[in-house]
Amino acid sequence: MADTPSRPPRTGGRPTPEGSAQLDRHVLDVATALFVEQGYAATSLERIARVAGCSKASLYRRYPSKEALFRAVVAARGKLLLEEASAVEASSTDPLAATREIALFFLDFMLRPETLEAYRIIIADGHRIPSVAEEMRETIVDPFVATLGRLLKTAADRGYIESTDHEETTRVLMSLVLGWPLQNTMLGQNKMRDPQIRNGFFERAWEVFLSGIRKDRT
Repeated sequence: MADTPSRPPRTGGRPTPEGSAQLDRHVLDVATALFVEQGYAATSLERIARVAGCSKASLYRRYPSKEALFRAVVAARGKLLLEEASAVEASSTDPLAATREIALFFLDFMLRPETLEAYRIIIADGHRIPSVAEEMRETIVDPFVATLGRLLKTAADRGYIESTDHEETTRVLMSLVLGWPLQNTMLGQNKMRDPQIRNGFFERAWEVFLSGIRKDRT
């Protein structure tokens, strides 16, 4: 990664709220790229400040520690996932079609390099940043599971599927959709980077999932 990326234009005097928000986004983009490129342990706040083109004092005012900055990176990734899930839920009239759309987005999202590296860091460096995994569960995983659970409840209420423990059914779906692709990618085999292979796997996982819960499976 170059040390002179594009950065928000600087102006004299106190930054405007818009300029401050733009710098916040830029810092998170730079931090995400450096965590992906170098890993958590090898990435310093000093390097992030230098690449982002801001002073260390400005960075420390926003994020007093590397852990705080990494938590913000994870939160930003989670926000993208939750916004997509919420938008699909709000706009769909078919709960199973919405569940399928969200599940496919979930697979694609989790295999993006930025998401993968954040996940890898949480697994590998969890002992250094113990609060991150718990915060991720509370603010990202639980709300995401709740969204899918609501859709599955609606599908069950309409008689489309048989499901009573909707949270458990959601977690089964997430495991079917992501388990093998994530393992394959984390081990460096990268078959799932091919969209055709990834989509083929998803279609089969979705078929297996539906065969276990739909009312007309017999």
